[in-house]
Amino acid sequence: MKMTSNLVPYISKEQFDDVATEFLKKYCPESLRSPMEIPIEIIARDKMNLFVEHVNITEDLSIYGQIFFTDGGAEVYKPDTDEFIVLEVRRGTVFIDTNVFFMRNLGCERNTLAHECLHWFKHKTYHTLQSLSGNAMAVACKCPTEQKAEAKKAQWTDEDWMEWQANGIAPKILMPKDTFRIQANENDYLKKLTPKDSEYNQIYLDLAVGELADFFKVSKQSATIRLKEFGYIL
Repeated sequence: MKMTSNLVPYISKEQFDDVATEFLKKYCPESLRSPMEIPIEIIARDKMNLFVEHVNITEDLSIYGQIFFTDGGAEVYKPDTDEFIVLEVRRGTVFIDTNVFFMRNLGCERNTLAHECLHWFKHKTYHTLQSLSGNAMAVACKCPTEQKAEAKKAQWTDEDWMEWQANGIAPKILMPKDTFRIQANENDYLKKLTPKDSEYNQIYLDLAVGELADFFKVSKQSATIRLKEFGYIL
């Protein structure tokens, strides 16, 4: 794969599904044969040897997750004392903010972990280069709540490009293209959708999205976007 001079991989939006497939071929090949809930935590802990921890990363949930590419210090928020402290972390540690599940949903938490796994899978080289500075704080890649506007790509930094890649590929890891289609094609509510608007279409769509989101353990928003990508809905 081609890389920039700073060792950031070139990955276009059209390649996102290919990268997700590459990831799953390595860590969960059975998921490419039949529809299943992707065991992303097992992949992270047992296949990628990452250390997943749930902590309060920020006070306001402005960062969902964080992965560390070196040993060193990491700042976390302590809500009981309303202060930030520094913890020692090992290379390969993943922080998932405790509030992601409680203030968002399980799908968001799983997507955040897939996001961080993708960083480890594709962006280690870049961060290894950055670690040569010898900073006492661990070199990390953060998953912010707010995403940068694509209209301003010309102004993006290397970190912005890597976040864009991880944001785009993570849902495709959790909903592999071929097996997602298999599951969608078997969904009885999707079969009931008609080309014309009807009073039942929205009801059927909501039920279909709910079933697919529950099956793959993703958010309803992510399932809806995936259906749109494959032309099931407009």
